[in-house]
Amino acid sequence: MLLRLIFCATLAAPSAFAASSAEHRERRPDLFHEKTGLRIARQRAPTPDDVPGAVRIDAQTVRSMKDAIRIDVGAAAQSRFDDLDGTWLVRGQHLSLPGATWLPEVGRGTLSDQMDRYLTTNIAELTGGDFDRRIIVFCIADCWMSWNATQRLTALGYSRVHWFAEGTDGWLDMGWTLKPVEPVPVLVD
Repeated sequence: MLLRLIFCATLAAPSAFAASSAEHRERRPDLFHEKTGLRIARQRAPTPDDVPGAVRIDAQTVRSMKDAIRIDVGAAAQSRFDDLDGTWLVRGQHLSLPGATWLPEVGRGTLSDQMDRYLTTNIAELTGGDFDRRIIVFCIADCWMSWNATQRLTALGYSRVHWFAEGTDGWLDMGWTLKPVEPVPVLVD
């Protein structure tokens, strides 16, 4: 009985890592960009409960939002693309939510001009220029890249951006399947 009470109390207690974005920045300001507030280091770490300018959603909500654009911002294994044709150098298969578009590396704390154009051009194309189109941003659990990318999209003026913090891990936890996806090539000059 005592073990059951301890177990139930543990479930009811907030996570030791549960904190707001502001609390994370206050604790470790060195991990965030001074001007943008985006996370620039240690992308794999417990994420906050919130994301400025957007709404955090769970797997059930993601599944119910059938008309939303799903953007996977997970890293590419090699983290680079071919400068000649823009294809990403990936090692093995990348699995994502059904219907997702994979835009690797757009969740880094800072982006090159080329990667910034990669994000803005692809989002504009996917939304058809509709800034009110619902967008869901995700990668894997405990990854700040989706948190960063979510804020980038709201800064661009997209008004219905949602953050699925648990990402592909949360999808699998529900017992749902992932599908293979190829990264969108980068436009090279």
